[in-house]
Amino acid sequence: MKTILALIIGALLYLGYDSAMTYTNSNQFCFGCHVGMDTIVEEYQSSVHYHNTKGVIAATCSDCHVPRETIPKLTLKIAATADIVHKLMGTITLENFESEHRERLFNKVTHEFKENDSKQCRYCHDVERMDMENQSRSAQRRHQTMAEKGQTCIDCHDGIAHELPQ
Repeated sequence: MKTILALIIGALLYLGYDSAMTYTNSNQFCFGCHVGMDTIVEEYQSSVHYHNTKGVIAATCSDCHVPRETIPKLTLKIAATADIVHKLMGTITLENFESEHRERLFNKVTHEFKENDSKQCRYCHDVERMDMENQSRSAQRRHQTMAEKGQTCIDCHDGIAHELPQ
């Protein structure tokens, strides 16, 4: 009887965890704070990661900003609660985002992408599967040599989904 109860409780906890992760990884959740707080949503919606000529399904906010592995994901979610506090306190607003917060947040995300070799980009983009012949000579050369030069996606593709700080 205790085993069955433990299994039921475990299943309920797992379902709760899974539901929370799914919801907090949705664009709907991210937009809840970012619409009206900054210009990030509008920039993303006008980027190739949201709307593209090939009709490829859009990358969600979490595809680029949330690790897929459990412990890093939980660590990020806990740290991100600070964003909710800033939203509730009104310390980051549309009026002060560009002048006071954008550069700091850009540098933080850029540092994370460089430290993890643009891991989130590589969930969808694989240099080995790229059609190099249909790329410009410059892009071919850069994609073929980026690892040996110690470069990662963000070194050339910063600003692809969001505008760069001024």
